[in-house]
Amino acid sequence: MTLNRICRIFAMPDYHLTDKQLAELRAAHRGTRDKREADRIKAVVLLATGWTAEQIAEVLQ
Repeated sequence: MTLNRICRIFAMPDYHLTDKQLAELRAAHRGTRDKREADRIKAVVLLATGWTAEQIAEVLQ
């Protein structure tokens, strides 16, 4: 799945995750050695914490 696809799926004005979900994603991010998987997790966390798809794309290049 590409970052653009993730952004289209999750870029909703009311998109949010619970604190537990964010903690689980952050733990998964720390635990993965796969860069692509880590970037996908990062994108979801950033979207859930108020970043725009454009900001995320810039950070992840």
